[in-house]
Amino acid sequence: MRTTPIAVALISMLAIFAFGSVHAQDRKVMTIGAYTVPNTPWDLNWQDVTAAFDANTDLGLDLELLVRGETGSSEERLNSLRRNRLQFVSSPLGSGAAMIPELAVLQLPFLFESTPESDFVLDEYALPRFQAMFADKGIMFLRWTEAGSNHLFGDRPFLTPDTVKSFPMRVQTTKASSVYFEGLEADAVYMSSNDILQSLQTGLINGGEAVTIFYWMTGIFQEAQHFTLTGHAIEPSSILLNKKFWDGLSPEQQNLISIAYPGPIAARNRVREWMTKIEDDLPGLGVTLHRLNDEQREAWKTQAQSSYGAILESIGGDARDIYDLVLEGQAAYARMKDEDS
Repeated sequence: MRTTPIAVALISMLAIFAFGSVHAQDRKVMTIGAYTVPNTPWDLNWQDVTAAFDANTDLGLDLELLVRGETGSSEERLNSLRRNRLQFVSSPLGSGAAMIPELAVLQLPFLFESTPESDFVLDEYALPRFQAMFADKGIMFLRWTEAGSNHLFGDRPFLTPDTVKSFPMRVQTTKASSVYFEGLEADAVYMSSNDILQSLQTGLINGGEAVTIFYWMTGIFQEAQHFTLTGHAIEPSSILLNKKFWDGLSPEQQNLISIAYPGPIAARNRVREWMTKIEDDLPGLGVTLHRLNDEQREAWKTQAQSSYGAILESIGGDARDIYDLVLEGQAAYARMKDEDS
């Protein structure tokens, strides 16, 4: 039987539809869970991710972006990640430390001398170690990202360690924060960032610790108009993926994910530039900024170092090994600086 041109065309169309259907079934979806506010640096990061996926639709990987808190708290997102209900999350250090307690070592107060030093140690020394630890939990640790550094806010400045004694203040729930401020005999109240403003308004606390973004964005500055830039603890966040999902991707799909979210330098610079602008704007909002001089910072640092033993013991596990790894990284950074000078 001779096949007519019309039949050939119909057969070709059916083949295209059939291929397209199979192709659609083969496509994978990566659901991202996070909480961010529009027009912040973190929101711009997610916009970059969306743009990268839009430009690479031929790789068979689709994106579902749930970054307005739809997936619950950071702890709930981590649980969903382990169950593969989410495939990609941004997790603050405090939430990650609930799963990997040794992460809290990175928040030892006044541990790092500078942000370049902390960046070097995190990327070159801490990252490989924590990647292995998260892998044991079924999680792929892609890279660090940035949330700023913790400072002190309140109805007064905090220029010396004794100023927090008996002071009712919000403290993070990580071991590094809790043991440290208890050692300073602060009247520590443990709560999430979302509860700070209401607690100030009701008088439960008169101040506390927070990164600049939360101090400004949530309106804390209206209730506690002294902001002391102690920078006593870094606040790195982590970009995490479900390992089973990650392992099931093609090399091209893995590469897309790896490059879609901005790299450590770009992500950190975006946040830090924005933080600097906020700090410059705060005095115009009625905030009094306080910066530690060298003598004051040394007093804080000396006191903080005396608490390290108790903090490491409280963290337990491989905390002392992680601390030694940080010291190794700091020594390598110092050598590198000496060679460059």
